[in-house]
Amino acid sequence: MEEKFKSVSIYDLYERFPSRESCLAYLAKKKWESGFACKHCGHKNYCSGGKPHIRQCTRCRYKESATANTLFHKVKFDLVKAFAIVYFIATNKKGISSCELSRTLQLRQKTCWLFRLKVLSAMESHGNVGLSGKVEISDFEIGMKKAVKNGQEVRYKKRVVLAVEKKGKGVSHVYAGSVDGRGSKQFQGFVGRAVNRDALISCYKWRGYDHICNHYQVVARIKKTKKTIMPLSNRIENSIISWLRGIHHHAELLQYYLDEFCYRFNRNQMKEEIFDHLLLRMVHHRPRTYLDIIR
Repeated sequence: MEEKFKSVSIYDLYERFPSRESCLAYLAKKKWESGFACKHCGHKNYCSGGKPHIRQCTRCRYKESATANTLFHKVKFDLVKAFAIVYFIATNKKGISSCELSRTLQLRQKTCWLFRLKVLSAMESHGNVGLSGKVEISDFEIGMKKAVKNGQEVRYKKRVVLAVEKKGKGVSHVYAGSVDGRGSKQFQGFVGRAVNRDALISCYKWRGYDHICNHYQVVARIKKTKKTIMPLSNRIENSIISWLRGIHHHAELLQYYLDEFCYRFNRNQMKEEIFDHLLLRMVHHRPRTYLDIIR
Protein backbone atom coordinates (compact mmCIF):
# COMPACT_ATOMS: atom_id res chain seq x y z
CA MET A 1 0.00 0.00 0.00
CA GLU A 2 2.78 2.45 0.90
CA GLU A 3 4.42 2.00 -2.51
CA LYS A 4 1.20 2.47 -4.45
CA PHE A 5 -0.03 5.41 -2.36
CA LYS A 6 3.36 6.78 -1.31
CA SER A 7 2.16 10.40 -1.02
CA VAL A 8 -0.73 9.45 1.32
CA SER A 9 -0.08 8.07 4.80
CA ILE A 10 -2.08 7.72 7.98
CA TYR A 11 0.11 10.43 9.53
CA ASP A 12 -0.82 12.82 6.72
CA LEU A 13 -4.48 11.98 7.30
CA TYR A 14 -4.45 12.87 11.00
CA GLU A 15 -2.33 15.95 10.36
CA ARG A 16 -4.85 17.13 7.77
CA PHE A 17 -7.93 16.17 9.80
CA PRO A 18 -6.92 16.31 13.48
CA SER A 19 -10.37 17.18 14.84
CA ARG A 20 -14.09 17.12 14.15
CA GLU A 21 -13.90 20.83 13.36
CA SER A 22 -11.42 20.26 10.52
CA CYS A 23 -13.60 17.48 9.08
CA LEU A 24 -16.71 19.69 9.17
CA ALA A 25 -14.81 22.55 7.52
CA TYR A 26 -13.75 20.25 4.68
CA LEU A 27 -17.27 18.87 4.19
CA ALA A 28 -18.79 22.36 4.17
CA LYS A 29 -16.27 23.56 1.59
CA LYS A 30 -16.93 20.63 -0.75
CA LYS A 31 -20.68 20.60 -0.21
CA TRP A 32 -21.26 24.28 -1.03
CA GLU A 33 -18.32 25.02 -3.35
CA SER A 34 -20.80 25.52 -6.22
CA GLY A 35 -23.09 27.70 -4.13
CA PHE A 36 -25.82 27.23 -1.53
CA ALA A 37 -29.32 26.04 -2.46
CA CYS A 38 -31.94 25.35 0.20
CA LYS A 39 -33.14 21.73 0.17
CA HIS A 40 -36.67 22.83 1.11
CA CYS A 41 -37.42 25.84 -1.09
CA GLY A 42 -34.42 26.13 -3.43
CA HIS A 43 -33.54 29.64 -2.25
CA LYS A 44 -29.89 30.55 -2.78
CA ASN A 45 -29.33 33.13 -0.04
CA TYR A 46 -28.30 32.09 3.45
CA CYS A 47 -27.05 33.37 6.77
CA SER A 48 -25.24 31.79 9.69
CA GLY A 49 -27.15 29.02 11.43
CA GLY A 50 -25.84 29.91 14.86
CA LYS A 51 -23.19 27.19 14.96
CA PRO A 52 -20.05 26.68 12.83
CA HIS A 53 -20.60 25.11 9.40
CA ILE A 54 -24.40 25.42 9.57
CA ARG A 55 -26.23 27.54 7.01
CA GLN A 56 -29.75 28.89 7.35
CA CYS A 57 -32.00 29.77 4.44
CA THR A 58 -33.07 33.42 4.58
CA ARG A 59 -36.49 32.60 3.12
CA CYS A 60 -37.82 29.50 4.92
CA ARG A 61 -35.33 29.56 7.85
CA TYR A 62 -34.33 25.94 7.22
CA LYS A 63 -30.98 25.08 8.83
CA GLU A 64 -28.60 22.63 7.23
CA SER A 65 -25.33 21.28 8.59
CA ALA A 66 -22.27 20.21 6.62
CA THR A 67 -23.11 16.51 7.13
CA ALA A 68 -26.85 16.75 6.35
CA ASN A 69 -28.03 15.13 3.10
CA THR A 70 -24.70 13.36 2.65
CA LEU A 71 -23.43 9.87 3.51
CA PHE A 72 -22.06 11.39 6.74
CA HIS A 73 -25.63 12.22 7.82
CA LYS A 74 -26.23 11.40 11.51
CA VAL A 75 -22.86 9.68 12.02
CA LYS A 76 -22.90 8.84 15.73
CA PHE A 77 -19.17 8.24 16.21
CA ASP A 78 -16.15 10.49 15.88
CA LEU A 79 -16.03 12.16 12.47
CA VAL A 80 -12.24 11.79 12.42
CA LYS A 81 -12.70 8.01 12.64
CA ALA A 82 -15.28 8.19 9.85
CA PHE A 83 -12.69 9.90 7.63
CA ALA A 84 -10.18 7.22 8.65
CA ILE A 85 -12.58 4.48 7.49
CA VAL A 86 -12.87 6.21 4.11
CA TYR A 87 -9.08 6.45 3.98
CA PHE A 88 -8.50 2.75 4.72
CA ILE A 89 -11.12 1.63 2.20
CA ALA A 90 -9.82 3.94 -0.52
CA THR A 91 -6.10 3.32 -0.14
CA ASN A 92 -5.87 -0.38 0.70
CA LYS A 93 -5.19 -2.18 -2.56
CA LYS A 94 -7.43 -5.14 -1.73
CA GLY A 95 -9.86 -3.36 0.56
CA ILE A 96 -10.35 -3.89 4.28
CA SER A 97 -12.95 -5.84 6.26
CA SER A 98 -15.22 -4.40 8.93
CA CYS A 99 -13.55 -6.65 11.52
CA GLU A 100 -10.15 -5.15 10.74
CA LEU A 101 -11.59 -1.63 10.88
CA SER A 102 -13.14 -2.45 14.24
CA ARG A 103 -9.79 -3.58 15.67
CA THR A 104 -7.87 -0.65 14.20
CA LEU A 105 -10.24 2.14 15.22
CA GLN A 106 -11.73 0.63 18.42
CA LEU A 107 -15.30 0.75 17.16
CA ARG A 108 -18.05 -1.88 17.20
CA GLN A 109 -17.88 -4.25 14.23
CA LYS A 110 -21.50 -3.57 13.28
CA THR A 111 -20.84 0.17 13.31
CA CYS A 112 -17.89 -0.30 10.94
CA TRP A 113 -19.91 -2.71 8.76
CA LEU A 114 -22.76 -0.24 8.29
CA PHE A 115 -20.59 2.80 7.61
CA ARG A 116 -18.41 0.73 5.29
CA LEU A 117 -21.47 -0.08 3.19
CA LYS A 118 -22.27 3.63 3.06
CA VAL A 119 -18.78 4.24 1.67
CA LEU A 120 -19.32 1.46 -0.88
CA SER A 121 -22.57 3.18 -1.92
CA ALA A 122 -20.47 6.10 -3.12
CA MET A 123 -18.40 3.71 -5.25
CA GLU A 124 -21.38 2.82 -7.43
CA SER A 125 -20.88 3.72 -11.07
CA HIS A 126 -22.77 6.82 -12.22
CA GLY A 127 -23.17 5.32 -15.68
CA ASN A 128 -21.76 8.43 -17.36
CA VAL A 129 -18.92 6.60 -19.12
CA GLY A 130 -19.75 3.37 -20.92
CA LEU A 131 -17.31 0.82 -22.30
CA SER A 132 -16.22 1.25 -25.92
CA GLY A 133 -13.94 -0.48 -28.38
CA LYS A 134 -13.44 -4.22 -27.90
CA VAL A 135 -15.57 -5.46 -25.01
CA GLU A 136 -15.92 -8.96 -23.57
CA ILE A 137 -19.21 -9.83 -21.86
CA SER A 138 -19.48 -12.94 -19.74
CA ASP A 139 -21.22 -14.28 -16.65
CA PHE A 140 -20.22 -16.55 -13.80
CA GLU A 141 -21.42 -17.86 -10.46
CA ILE A 142 -20.12 -17.11 -6.99
CA GLY A 143 -20.78 -19.80 -4.40
CA MET A 144 -21.81 -18.68 -0.90
CA LYS A 145 -23.13 -20.10 2.35
CA LYS A 146 -25.99 -18.86 4.50
CA ALA A 147 -26.89 -20.12 7.97
CA VAL A 148 -30.55 -20.94 8.65
CA LYS A 149 -32.45 -20.95 11.94
CA ASN A 150 -31.96 -24.63 12.81
CA GLY A 151 -28.20 -24.20 12.75
CA GLN A 152 -27.60 -25.87 9.41
CA GLU A 153 -25.94 -24.12 6.48
CA VAL A 154 -27.56 -24.01 3.08
CA ARG A 155 -25.28 -23.45 0.10
CA TYR A 156 -26.49 -21.10 -2.58
CA LYS A 157 -25.02 -19.20 -5.50
CA LYS A 158 -25.27 -15.75 -7.04
CA ARG A 159 -24.69 -14.88 -10.67
CA VAL A 160 -22.54 -11.98 -11.86
CA VAL A 161 -22.47 -10.37 -15.29
CA LEU A 162 -19.11 -8.94 -16.30
CA ALA A 163 -18.14 -6.42 -18.99
CA VAL A 164 -14.42 -5.99 -19.71
CA GLU A 165 -13.01 -3.29 -21.99
CA LYS A 166 -9.84 -4.44 -23.75
CA LYS A 167 -6.90 -2.12 -24.30
CA GLY A 168 -3.93 -3.59 -26.14
CA LYS A 169 -3.19 -6.91 -24.47
CA GLY A 170 -4.69 -5.91 -21.14
CA VAL A 171 -7.84 -4.57 -19.47
CA SER A 172 -8.79 -0.89 -19.42
CA HIS A 173 -12.08 -0.77 -17.51
CA VAL A 174 -14.39 -3.26 -15.82
CA TYR A 175 -18.06 -3.20 -14.80
CA ALA A 176 -19.83 -6.00 -12.91
CA GLY A 177 -23.44 -6.48 -11.84
CA SER A 178 -25.31 -9.00 -9.70
CA VAL A 179 -28.35 -10.51 -11.50
CA ASP A 180 -31.10 -12.91 -10.49
CA GLY A 181 -30.71 -15.30 -13.41
CA ARG A 182 -29.18 -15.97 -16.79
CA GLY A 183 -32.05 -14.60 -18.88
CA SER A 184 -31.97 -11.95 -21.58
CA LYS A 185 -33.75 -9.33 -19.42
CA GLN A 186 -31.06 -9.45 -16.74
CA PHE A 187 -28.23 -9.24 -19.27
CA GLN A 188 -29.96 -6.57 -21.34
CA GLY A 189 -30.38 -4.19 -18.40
CA PHE A 190 -26.76 -4.47 -17.30
CA VAL A 191 -25.25 -4.18 -20.80
CA GLY A 192 -27.47 -1.19 -21.62
CA ARG A 193 -26.04 0.70 -18.64
CA ALA A 194 -22.41 -0.37 -18.96
CA VAL A 195 -21.63 -0.64 -22.69
CA ASN A 196 -21.84 1.99 -25.43
CA ARG A 197 -23.60 1.24 -28.71
CA ASP A 198 -20.40 1.53 -30.75
CA ALA A 199 -18.66 -1.28 -28.84
CA LEU A 200 -17.44 -4.45 -30.55
CA ILE A 201 -18.68 -7.29 -28.34
CA SER A 202 -17.45 -10.81 -27.75
CA CYS A 203 -19.76 -13.06 -25.73
CA TYR A 204 -20.73 -16.68 -25.15
CA LYS A 205 -23.17 -18.75 -27.21
CA TRP A 206 -26.17 -18.64 -24.90
CA ARG A 207 -29.73 -17.56 -25.60
CA GLY A 208 -29.51 -14.97 -22.84
CA TYR A 209 -27.12 -13.01 -25.07
CA ASP A 210 -29.37 -13.10 -28.15
CA HIS A 211 -31.00 -9.75 -27.40
CA ILE A 212 -27.57 -8.13 -27.01
CA CYS A 213 -26.53 -9.52 -30.39
CA ASN A 214 -29.55 -7.85 -32.01
CA HIS A 215 -28.63 -4.38 -30.72
CA TYR A 216 -24.82 -4.41 -30.69
CA GLN A 217 -22.12 -5.31 -33.15
CA VAL A 218 -20.95 -8.76 -32.09
CA VAL A 219 -17.59 -9.90 -33.46
CA ALA A 220 -17.40 -13.30 -31.76
CA ARG A 221 -19.71 -15.77 -30.02
CA ILE A 222 -17.80 -18.41 -28.10
CA LYS A 223 -19.07 -21.71 -26.77
CA LYS A 224 -18.12 -21.85 -23.13
CA THR A 225 -15.93 -24.86 -22.40
CA LYS A 226 -12.75 -25.42 -20.44
CA LYS A 227 -10.67 -25.01 -23.58
CA THR A 228 -12.51 -22.08 -25.17
CA ILE A 229 -12.84 -19.18 -22.76
CA MET A 230 -12.23 -15.46 -22.98
CA PRO A 231 -8.89 -15.02 -21.20
CA LEU A 232 -9.32 -11.43 -19.99
CA SER A 233 -12.81 -12.04 -18.62
CA ASN A 234 -11.64 -15.26 -17.00
CA ARG A 235 -8.78 -13.41 -15.32
CA ILE A 236 -11.13 -10.76 -13.87
CA GLU A 237 -13.60 -13.46 -12.76
CA ASN A 238 -10.89 -15.27 -10.83
CA SER A 239 -9.70 -11.97 -9.33
CA ILE A 240 -13.18 -11.11 -8.06
CA ILE A 241 -13.76 -14.59 -6.58
CA SER A 242 -10.37 -14.79 -4.84
CA TRP A 243 -10.71 -11.19 -3.56
CA LEU A 244 -14.14 -11.87 -2.04
CA ARG A 245 -12.97 -15.07 -0.38
CA GLY A 246 -9.76 -13.52 0.90
CA ILE A 247 -11.08 -10.25 2.35
CA HIS A 248 -14.80 -10.67 2.99
CA HIS A 249 -15.26 -14.49 2.96
CA HIS A 250 -18.84 -13.96 1.80
CA ALA A 251 -20.89 -11.13 0.34
CA GLU A 252 -24.65 -11.41 0.69
CA LEU A 253 -25.06 -7.79 -0.42
CA LEU A 254 -23.01 -8.65 -3.47
CA GLN A 255 -23.54 -5.55 -5.62
CA TYR A 256 -21.83 -3.30 -3.06
CA TYR A 257 -18.69 -5.42 -3.23
CA LEU A 258 -18.75 -5.59 -7.01
CA ASP A 259 -18.98 -1.79 -7.09
CA GLU A 260 -15.97 -1.60 -4.75
CA PHE A 261 -13.90 -3.92 -6.93
CA CYS A 262 -14.73 -2.03 -10.14
CA TYR A 263 -14.24 1.40 -8.56
CA ARG A 264 -10.77 0.53 -7.32
CA PHE A 265 -9.78 -1.32 -10.52
CA ASN A 266 -10.91 1.49 -12.83
CA ARG A 267 -9.05 4.10 -10.76
CA ASN A 268 -5.79 2.28 -10.11
CA GLN A 269 -3.85 5.25 -11.50
CA MET A 270 -5.42 7.89 -9.23
CA LYS A 271 -3.07 7.11 -6.32
CA GLU A 272 -3.33 9.91 -3.73
CA GLU A 273 -6.36 11.56 -5.38
CA ILE A 274 -8.63 8.57 -4.77
CA PHE A 275 -9.22 9.49 -1.10
CA ASP A 276 -10.46 13.00 -1.92
CA HIS A 277 -12.42 11.66 -4.88
CA LEU A 278 -14.27 9.20 -2.65
CA LEU A 279 -14.94 11.87 0.00
CA LEU A 280 -16.41 14.15 -2.68
CA ARG A 281 -18.69 11.36 -3.89
CA MET A 282 -19.91 10.80 -0.34
CA VAL A 283 -20.67 14.51 0.07
CA HIS A 284 -22.85 14.57 -3.05
CA HIS A 285 -24.57 11.22 -2.40
CA ARG A 286 -27.98 11.01 -0.77
CA PRO A 287 -28.12 9.71 2.83
CA ARG A 288 -28.47 5.97 3.38
CA THR A 289 -30.10 4.23 6.35
CA TYR A 290 -29.65 0.68 7.58
CA LEU A 291 -33.00 -0.48 6.18
CA ASP A 292 -32.32 1.29 2.91
CA ILE A 293 -28.98 -0.52 2.55
CA ILE A 294 -30.06 -4.06 3.38
CA ARG A 295 -33.12 -3.85 1.12
